[in-house]
Amino acid sequence: MDAWTEIHTAYCVAREGTVSKAAEVLGVHRATVNRHIATLEQQLGVGLFIRHRRGYHLTEAGQEFLNVAGRAHDILDDFAGRVRMQTSELSGEVIITSLFPISNVLMPAFQTFHRDHPKTRISLLADAALLKLEHAAAHIALRVGLKPQNEDYIVQHYCRLKFGLFAHQTYFEKQGAPRDLADLEQHFFVGNPRMGSNAPYEAWMAEHVPEERVIFRTADALVIEQAIKHGLGVGFMPIARSANWQDLHQIGPSLETWTVNVWLVTHVDLHRTGKVQAMLRCLKALEF
Repeated sequence: MDAWTEIHTAYCVAREGTVSKAAEVLGVHRATVNRHIATLEQQLGVGLFIRHRRGYHLTEAGQEFLNVAGRAHDILDDFAGRVRMQTSELSGEVIITSLFPISNVLMPAFQTFHRDHPKTRISLLADAALLKLEHAAAHIALRVGLKPQNEDYIVQHYCRLKFGLFAHQTYFEKQGAPRDLADLEQHFFVGNPRMGSNAPYEAWMAEHVPEERVIFRTADALVIEQAIKHGLGVGFMPIARSANWQDLHQIGPSLETWTVNVWLVTHVDLHRTGKVQAMLRCLKALEF
């Protein structure tokens, strides 16, 4: 079908929710938006929207259209971004906020980004605080747990990050090697056990490990890794990180409940900027 302009207009209405907002974003009159929608619906032979006083609701066909048009929009925008990258050089700063355990596995992406864009600085805010992207505190947020819900955010599923229980060879030499998870009752732990934590492995530790067996407590994932490395106790760390350590042993299989969903979150106003798109490509190239 030959209706790219109408498709773009309808996609904008579906995303913004009203003709007025779509017209403002597109820089056209409301009547033009209405005409484009009518033309597209006529070509498709199906209604995409249900009109009401507060805005436009998607029909079932409209929801499917939004999914298809959104993918096409991302592909074309990605292509345009890559073309712009070839003719322009990024500069300034890109700010990423993330929790500590995730931050540990992102370094290869930062290395690639710096290689390709040496004039752009990277700032990583590894903090449990959920910074508000609309306040420009960060360009990209990596968040775990349930999918963030904010109409001003573009949220993409990033990965399922698996965690496992690990101990160093020096710990085994002092305390013996547990055969499996059921054989951990007399062993010592390091970590941050918290009931109801967004990190399911922390909740598991709080439920299954007696308080007196947790001999070293910290919320800093880098410190936990160092404590494990020095044989202080058994602790959780991302399986993707374990390959970087010598004499490190995983205890039992990784439980499915220890896996966390990670989401890439950007603000709609910043999502299409060159440096954000460049960093997103580097992050998405990582394998977990």
